[in-house]
Amino acid sequence: GLVMASLLGLVMSGQQAYWYGSTQVDAQQTTRIALDRMVREIREAGYYPQTPDTAPSTCSAVPCYNFNAIGAGASATSLTLQYDWNGDGTSAASGKVNDPTMCATGSSCRGERVTYSYSGGVLTRQEVGVDSTPQTIASGLNSFSFSYLAADGSTTTIPSAIRTVSVTVSAQTANKGAYVTMTDRIRLRNR
Repeated sequence: GLVMASLLGLVMSGQQAYWYGSTQVDAQQTTRIALDRMVREIREAGYYPQTPDTAPSTCSAVPCYNFNAIGAGASATSLTLQYDWNGDGTSAASGKVNDPTMCATGSSCRGERVTYSYSGGVLTRQEVGVDSTPQTIASGLNSFSFSYLAADGSTTTIPSAIRTVSVTVSAQTANKGAYVTMTDRIRLRNR
């Protein structure tokens, strides 16, 4: 009886460790899904295929771009990324799809504005001009936040000064297992 009782204790602690490990993997996967696509798109934000203006007489902070990589209104729970895929200098502000001809032929379209938003445990993504409604990227998140850094590492909310975006995601599995937090700092390559 004593041997069986000690074996039962070992089996139960093993099951508990297995359960905790599997819930940790689930929580990590949820946070990873939330970050993967977003990281790539944040890095590409501000893409402009033309050479930027570098003349100090027409540009207050060299080099000058026709638009900001991060749209106005960036907050801790929402972020709009801007691109100019076709190089016309105006599409990023309007959010038009980059190539209407390509989109009409069935090829994949790319919008020039992408908005990520977090609310009530759900992270959504909407590509303006392509998605009619926001698409769910990840759900079951405990917390999510963006923060914005200037070139010198100080915190900023001025769209033209943003050079790095920090993203923090926390998740816990539905059955209240492991709690996971991931943070990533993404440098804007095109600024």
